[in-house]
Amino acid sequence: LDLGKIEAGLEGPGEPLDLVAMIDEAIRAQAVQAEGKRIAVSRRAPSAALVVGVGVRLVQVLVNLIGNAVKYSREGGRVEVVVEPSAGEGAPVRLRVVDNGIGIPARDLPHVFDKFFRVRNASTSGIAGTGLGLAITRRIVEAHRGRIGVESVEGAGSTFWVELPGAPVATEPPAPSAG
Repeated sequence: LDLGKIEAGLEGPGEPLDLVAMIDEAIRAQAVQAEGKRIAVSRRAPSAALVVGVGVRLVQVLVNLIGNAVKYSREGGRVEVVVEPSAGEGAPVRLRVVDNGIGIPARDLPHVFDKFFRVRNASTSGIAGTGLGLAITRRIVEAHRGRIGVESVEGAGSTFWVELPGAPVATEPPAPSAG
């Protein structure tokens, strides 16, 4: 149902949002799962990074990516969310979710964003999921006019990256001139 709603269009117009605040919210949402596996989740980011979007959907992207990183990391692992500084006002903002988990086999990388696709091997046999999380994540990112990708080495971890349109800095209209 969620995927159908997203494919039909975002709920309302986008607005300037602080990506760093949304990352903190998503990390809090995954805290219990991370603590249960003794996984350290951290972020490295500027004090604020403004993007244009629908907040509830962008938080969903972050929860999905951080949740997958936790789910597919070994006990005692680490997950880091990195926001790279924007190249300037309105320029795309790039974030990476990096883990040192089980990684993804090269043959499966082209399919990880496909509906119902799940990596199937001995390392993932006990991990539950529908194979929809990354498909939904990709659709949300694309609906925001963004891009998403993944780099991974089996056995060494994965890096999922997202680029989102940066928000222009609001300026005050000029004061009327007296005269």
